[in-house]
Amino acid sequence: MPRSKVLETHLIIATGFLVIYLIQFWKEDTDPNPILLYISMGVGIIGIFIPPLAKWVNWGWYKLAEGMGYVMSRVILSIVFFLFLTPIALLNRMVNKDKLGLRRKQDTYWKTRSHTFQSEDLDNPW
Repeated sequence: MPRSKVLETHLIIATGFLVIYLIQFWKEDTDPNPILLYISMGVGIIGIFIPPLAKWVNWGWYKLAEGMGYVMSRVILSIVFFLFLTPIALLNRMVNKDKLGLRRKQDTYWKTRSHTFQSEDLDNPW
């Protein structure tokens, strides 16, 4: 990975810890945790002055992001399935409409259609 991307990652991590520290600093009910400030400075210094260690921090950051993406995609898809699709399916079953014609009512699935095709029917098939 290019050095600029490694530095960009370290800048984002350091800025994130610094923002969390400043949010705690501006809140009146909590005292800021100085460890966040030290972590922010440490990550910034590692990114600038120690390139081999910076590559490892960058690698760990991307592995953490891959793991979170793997888990969160499944969590979000599960939430969408159970909160949106399941109630719609249950409501559809309660109404009991067979819009696709999948339930057999007769001996055959074929439907009789008496339609004479004209040339206009084939002009725009979509």
